[in-house]
Amino acid sequence: MRWIALALCLVSTASVAGTLYVDTGGATTNSGSTDQNSANLTGTAASVAGSVVTLDGSPDLSGVVTSGDAQSTIYINDATNSNQKIFWITAFDDTLNTVTVSVAPTGVTSSSWAIGGRMVWTQANFEAALRAGDTVIVNNSPAASTVTYLTARTGGDSASGPITLRGKTGVRPVFNVTNTSIVLTGNSQANWTIENLELDQDGASGDVISGFSGGQKFRNLKIVDGGAAGIVLGTGSAIVEACEITGLATNGVVHTASTNPQLIIGNYIHDNGTNGINNNIAGPTSVIAFNIIDSNAGRGIYLNGATTTFGHFVHVVGNTIYGNGDSGIEVTDADTNVTLINNIFEANGNAAGEYNVEWVAGAAELTGRHFNNVFYLGAGSNNLLNLTTNSTESTADPGFTDKANGNFAVSATGSAKATGYPGVFLGGPTGYMDMGPVQRQEPAGGSGGGIIGD
Repeated sequence: MRWIALALCLVSTASVAGTLYVDTGGATTNSGSTDQNSANLTGTAASVAGSVVTLDGSPDLSGVVTSGDAQSTIYINDATNSNQKIFWITAFDDTLNTVTVSVAPTGVTSSSWAIGGRMVWTQANFEAALRAGDTVIVNNSPAASTVTYLTARTGGDSASGPITLRGKTGVRPVFNVTNTSIVLTGNSQANWTIENLELDQDGASGDVISGFSGGQKFRNLKIVDGGAAGIVLGTGSAIVEACEITGLATNGVVHTASTNPQLIIGNYIHDNGTNGINNNIAGPTSVIAFNIIDSNAGRGIYLNGATTTFGHFVHVVGNTIYGNGDSGIEVTDADTNVTLINNIFEANGNAAGEYNVEWVAGAAELTGRHFNNVFYLGAGSNNLLNLTTNSTESTADPGFTDKANGNFAVSATGSAKATGYPGVFLGGPTGYMDMGPVQRQEPAGGSGGGIIGD
């Protein structure tokens, strides 16, 4: 029977995708692998031989999990691994009181240790411990910091998935950096998903998020302040969706490093110091869809790269672009391939030489296309430069419900009501969409039920 028991407790697997929990009620000596206040097992004299950790005392290891989302970790206080004192347990021996870990701990002679329990935010404990597919769940707001909260040391991949940093469901924890440090830096690592957090950078300079490589996903973030830009997209593809981005000293979203596809969808980008979206790529490939881009000091969308090939494109679909200090959209290179569909531009540009919609170097129709848009001058300086409206478009008041207070639903009398694409294309009982991202629930003669509910 002893050998049967021993065989049952010798467990090993290569599967990853575990979860670390962060909580202000945790402890720096906890491993953070379960959503509990304290460690399940602790000791004072662990020793290490390669990847095998021998534990003092006689801990009951029967509850240790060696794979999957609930995989156990061990905190080893004296480990000298760079940015790692937490190690994933891949096997255990309940008779010999040993655990095998995924990375060999270094510098350990006799160390205190803990298995299980949530931890406080201590970057040096866990940054290098993250593997493709792992998730860090933040239960509540960590203490304000004078340094960057997270520097990515590893990345996700297509086999095991991204590394995810997530605020707990029903909570939006706040990461507040009180000086010029970046709040989250990707350190050139790829395949990260960051969601459901509020990020606040109080310094006079410094971006809020930057440095992540391909496969970036930023979802349901609230970026409320920053000494420089909000989200700086790195190399490779990226998605920015359902975020509020406001109060930045410079740009809300910056696309400056790659011609790979970027999707910016369903965001509220407003009241930033320069542009809502700034794209200076030579040959951008982007979809900018269903956003409200409102009252930025510069342009709403600024496409200012020197395009090198017609094969790249920017699709601008279903956005409301209102009250930006400079152009609503400004395109500086005649070769930039831009499509405008179902957008509302109103009252952008507040000085001579600024336009609601502006193609600087050549006519919009030479390389791009546009249909079913509203271009309403409103309180702006000039309406259109190098763009000629067609029969699907209007220059009349779109009829926002309460634009002064951020309600961009269109009224029943506005020119944006039930005049959008694809209704005219689909025909029949489908009717017509409202233009812009905000659809009325019961538009007269329209389809209702848009991306952002009224």
